[in-house]
Amino acid sequence: MKLSKIFLQSINDIFSWEIIKLALVIGIPLAFIWIGIGSLFWDSLVGVTSNFISWIPFSVLKANAAFLIGGFSWVIAILVTYALIMALFNVPIYKLLPQKRYELFSIVLIILIAVFWTLFAVFNWDFVYKELEKVLTWFPFQTLQEGVAALLAILVFYNLFVVSLYLVVLFFNKPFLEAIAEKDYPSAQKNAISKKSPGKVIARDIVIFFIFLLVCFPLFFVPFVNILVQIFLWAWLIKESYFLSAASLYAKDDEIERLNEHGLVKWAMAFVASVVNILPILNIFAPFFAQTMFFHWVMQNRK
Repeated sequence: MKLSKIFLQSINDIFSWEIIKLALVIGIPLAFIWIGIGSLFWDSLVGVTSNFISWIPFSVLKANAAFLIGGFSWVIAILVTYALIMALFNVPIYKLLPQKRYELFSIVLIILIAVFWTLFAVFNWDFVYKELEKVLTWFPFQTLQEGVAALLAILVFYNLFVVSLYLVVLFFNKPFLEAIAEKDYPSAQKNAISKKSPGKVIARDIVIFFIFLLVCFPLFFVPFVNILVQIFLWAWLIKESYFLSAASLYAKDDEIERLNEHGLVKWAMAFVASVVNILPILNIFAPFFAQTMFFHWVMQNRK
């Protein structure tokens, strides 16, 4: 089956009310937990990132600060626009749409707002970037250094949130995957695997993820490259473990070996799912989206 169809089918699955509720129940409390942990260790982590930044030339720091603040402003713009639209039109929309359609409308609205502000940033990036750089020149180095250190500390805690959400969904994916199997593949029979264990792959990839995150940390000061590096690391994190966790329910050993040869396909699905991590609110659906894509790909290509 073509990846485009798997992509659309997976979107339809995560728009189901059951997965939306599951994502909210898991994602929101987990976010508050990491906000609490972040507040406890905030000063220590900012101190570490600030010491690292002290070795960075001011011109590089200023350019990176402009890019990071631009990205932060992009997220705020999406959230504020969504909040304004819902505050003004929520009542008539809720009355016109049934509950399932209402949830679908909310998610589609966020996507459209994100696309709008992304296009705005792309077509006006030179202007926005220059204006941000001008503003940053007004600040002394110490203030700018502290600002970038805080943004990088947020990035570290956000990665911890992504990894923890990825793990929770990975360990509790069986119920919603079995529900999808009953709906889309009613004749499918389970085949427990005996040689392939996701546990070792999960532990290995988490360790490698944080090693690469530390090694690639200097690249987070290069605009646009930092986004690509971050998405690549997220894709690496989920590529093998999410494939094996989906395949372990229904695929045989020889089928797993055969599917495992399609590395480019696995990278493509992991990369697409990882992009969702940068979208506010929708990021809590990213691991569900990834898992359903791998599951549909395995189910439709296991024979």
